[in-house]
Amino acid sequence: MKAAIYKGIGEMIVEDIPMPQIEPGAVLIKVKACAICGGDVRTFRHGHAAIKTPIVLGHEISGEIIEVASDVKNYSVGERIIVAPAIGCGSCSYCLSGWQNMCYTRKTIAHHYNGGFAEYMLVPAGAVRAGNINRIPESVTYLEASLAEPLACVLNAQEVMNIGLGDSVVVIGAGPIGIMHAELAKGRGAGKVILVNRSARRLEEAKEFGYDAYIDLSSTEGVQAVMELTGGLGANVVIVTAGTAEAQVLGIAMASKMGKVCLFAGLPKDEPMIQMDANHVHYKQIAVYGAFSSAPRHNALALEMIRSGKVSAKKILSHLVSLDKICEGMDIVSGRSGLRVSVTPFIDELTDEIKQHSEMAIIK
Repeated sequence: MKAAIYKGIGEMIVEDIPMPQIEPGAVLIKVKACAICGGDVRTFRHGHAAIKTPIVLGHEISGEIIEVASDVKNYSVGERIIVAPAIGCGSCSYCLSGWQNMCYTRKTIAHHYNGGFAEYMLVPAGAVRAGNINRIPESVTYLEASLAEPLACVLNAQEVMNIGLGDSVVVIGAGPIGIMHAELAKGRGAGKVILVNRSARRLEEAKEFGYDAYIDLSSTEGVQAVMELTGGLGANVVIVTAGTAEAQVLGIAMASKMGKVCLFAGLPKDEPMIQMDANHVHYKQIAVYGAFSSAPRHNALALEMIRSGKVSAKKILSHLVSLDKICEGMDIVSGRSGLRVSVTPFIDELTDEIKQHSEMAIIK
């Protein structure tokens, strides 16, 4: 089978490798689509301490089951599925309380096991046993389903933030994750959704989503603009999807009294510290939250959000590239051209689905 083999920093080669063989407790899938995460690009460009090469990257996976182990009873050949990548141990306090993403011994598809940038992928027994497989609703395409994993991470963050009816919500970052956060905040009943970004082009492209305000940090003082839009109060909820210290400090400064700030994006490992006004947090009783990855239950809910149209996957999917062109897909993501890029090893088999995504750019 063909797979995109990550061999080290800046080196990814599409080549033939042996097809995975079924193992006890496992499921073999034919990969239909696998979206490119910003984390995939960072690994490709800069490496990852937890990854031993060579390996197949890609963890935003949708596909069709083509074989199940004899001891697997809950899944059948032909089912359309997604796979949540974070595999918990199943017995620790975090796993037992539904937070498998916090498991201290978690394994991850595309870190510890080969991922979805390949024609076929083995879903390991631990993932099958932990419920990491979710069935795709009939009305959802494989392409749309490839967005379920990043949307699940968004859902994980917003579960903690508990956005309520009428809340003013600021999202810093107008990339695909920022758009998902803004869309979900609208769906939860936010009274005002404000999108903040340093790129005027990104903001202009995002205007089709119809948010209440757009703040261009390249030409406007962001905190003052948010204060003016919220009657001098600040935002009830601020979600920082841009991975810079400046954005995190800015997000905390934009929050209202008793506001909530989500630091959704991490910072570079060699520069993880920020300088903030601790008195601002103290006297305003601001709560600052982190958010990382997702649990299988978030992936199931993400599929339902896509099925119901609460989050428009069609608008967020901007490019589809063949497996042979995956490096071009990486360039598109790193160049911030469009929104989400999905990869398919079987582009000719998705003709009918592609017709449903008429505005998506196709690169064969």
